[in-house]
Amino acid sequence: MSALNRRLVAWTFVVAIVVGTADSASAQAPGRGAARPEVRGVVKSVDATAGMITVTLFDGRGGRDRAAAVERSYPVAKTAEVVVGGGIVRGGYSVAKEAKLSDLTAGVTVALTLTADQAVVEGIVAEGPQVRGVLKIIDAGKNSLTISFPGSSREQSAEEKTYALASDAEVAIDDGRGRRFSIKEGKLADIAAGAMVTLRLSLDQQQIVSVQAEGPSVFGLVKSLDLSKNLLTLSLGPGRDGVGGGERIFELASDATVLLDDGKGRRLSIKEGKLSEIPAGSAANLRLSADQRFATLLRVEGPSLPALIKAVDSANGTVTVATRVGRGEKPKEKTLPVAKDARIVLDGNESKLADIKVFDNGPFAMLRLSLDQKSVQSI
Repeated sequence: MSALNRRLVAWTFVVAIVVGTADSASAQAPGRGAARPEVRGVVKSVDATAGMITVTLFDGRGGRDRAAAVERSYPVAKTAEVVVGGGIVRGGYSVAKEAKLSDLTAGVTVALTLTADQAVVEGIVAEGPQVRGVLKIIDAGKNSLTISFPGSSREQSAEEKTYALASDAEVAIDDGRGRRFSIKEGKLADIAAGAMVTLRLSLDQQQIVSVQAEGPSVFGLVKSLDLSKNLLTLSLGPGRDGVGGGERIFELASDATVLLDDGKGRRLSIKEGKLSEIPAGSAANLRLSADQRFATLLRVEGPSLPALIKAVDSANGTVTVATRVGRGEKPKEKTLPVAKDARIVLDGNESKLADIKVFDNGPFAMLRLSLDQKSVQSI
């Protein structure tokens, strides 16, 4: 078992000790009362002298619905155990790391075990906060990482922050395939600037205790393929700032996953395929390795075509659309065949091609073409 897996087991073991004891006791001794309640949230403030903790609790999907956030203050029992999540692995066994209430700072994630009346905290499992951003600099000499965080608005520029790396910090690499074993233990040498990183910080938020890295995603149109060398050339559009674009060549990993999307937006629309099945002109989404040397995942679909519908011929299964060519140029009209099993959605409802009503200036529609761009797969 790797150190990373042992640490994950350790975390589960620690949580089980702190918050599962009451469950076990209740289950083994009927009539002794219900299991101890538990709440999870983020520390807002701690008053170690008064023995009080104030936590922001989140409801909603993912436990991070800011609109549903509530603050609650709890007294902490003098006998309450405070444990740092993750534990310490020694010889394959997990050893819980004890902490004090005063070690907890604002921003720390906590699981609080409460008394049956939910009035007092009996146990705390704490873990430093997570931050996510783009890796800008790896400074091996200073053993630090500099991360760029996006601004809170389009007008606000990105913020950069440098964190020291703990001597025993763990590094995990996500290959981007979304499989059970996609995340593996790695080294800093496996990561390059530009990778997306999720950092787990220490309780005092001064050090990085774990790093999970994944390669960035790249979007573009397929220009050419070199099957003999496993190379893919993409035409890239400019970024939001207008910078970038042009062409770029990517090498696919020998075990890269290739996914083909038929464009109908259905549950079975995406299937695994081969590089040789990808035609030029199709839209591609690449997930790169953390060191950005290879593409590990490639999802391909027919391009999207925003257009005004000018005519519909349901008998022959065609649609005539007007698309904008460029600024100052007149829209270009063309007639496209619509697949017999194409998905037609009008105002959120499944419909038929004959249900599309054409008027003087539209309607406006988003068409998804097939991979070979010869037919319309969805409107």
